[in-house]
Amino acid sequence: MDRMDFTQSVVRIRVMEKRLLDKITIDKLVDANDIDEAIKILETTEYANSISKVKDSKNYEEILYNELNRVYELVREITPYKSVSDLMALKYDYHNIKVMLKERLKGEDLSSLYIPIGTTDFNILKKAFEMSDFRDIDVRFSSVIQEVISDFEKNRDPQRIDILVDRAYFNHMYDIAKDTGIDLFVNYVKDLIDFTNIIAVIRLKKQNKGLPFVEEVLLPNGNIELDQILVSYADSIDAIINRFRTSNIAKALKTGLDLYNSTGRISAFEKSMDNHLIELIKESKSVVFGPEPIFAYLVAKEMEIKALRIILVSKLNNISPQAIRERLRELYV
Repeated sequence: MDRMDFTQSVVRIRVMEKRLLDKITIDKLVDANDIDEAIKILETTEYANSISKVKDSKNYEEILYNELNRVYELVREITPYKSVSDLMALKYDYHNIKVMLKERLKGEDLSSLYIPIGTTDFNILKKAFEMSDFRDIDVRFSSVIQEVISDFEKNRDPQRIDILVDRAYFNHMYDIAKDTGIDLFVNYVKDLIDFTNIIAVIRLKKQNKGLPFVEEVLLPNGNIELDQILVSYADSIDAIINRFRTSNIAKALKTGLDLYNSTGRISAFEKSMDNHLIELIKESKSVVFGPEPIFAYLVAKEMEIKALRIILVSKLNNISPQAIRERLRELYV
């Protein structure tokens, strides 16, 4: 990956970064009286075109999808290496694979849940799945599809669909990051895996799951060794904080687990994770040549859309501005 190949891309991204929502705009949205007022504020931003395609302003998910799709199309157009955008888009392929599998194995209509923004043309992926002809899709996709179907026939456990697909996704994401040779990409994925494993430990402790189940759920390729994660399953929250006090994610881990201890909400811990990842990608602001600013922009845009989802759904449910602010993450800008 030649850094000089990104010269023009970075120039474009720097312009796009200036259109990311700033704290002043976010504050206006949080303080809006209702969702209609919030949408009117968004119409003064680069979301205007995405809003214009939606008849009912309360259909905020369609607005956010339109914007996300627009951004990925633009980034793919200006990026010389597909792997840079694939790192973020890959989760949509695996999300869609989960939906397809659950539709078939559980006999449900989940078509409204598809998000056709992945690394592979959604129609090609869907046709391959329906026809069981996987010649035109990534072998990793076909492998996990076949693995899940075989496993379901044996165990009849729908919960294992998520476990097997998530493991395939994170392994695939890690391999893409490693193949690029870009430190930021590898560090991002490794930290994300560590957070995901700690979140799994917390959730499974609450469910009183046995160690064999925990071991199956945990993901490899993080910075924290899996045996250390597994040992922590018997720890108190304070002991977990102490055990991983020298890890890359130690500061955010302590903040998140302290919040979880005081609130009992996993979402409080996830907020700390997102803030850590935003801080991590801010390193790319000083990069002049290279793929890091492009990746960072996609992460920032995804986080921005997550913030908007929190605000808009809160407006629909008459949640106070103070409560909304408690849920919001740090901004990239």
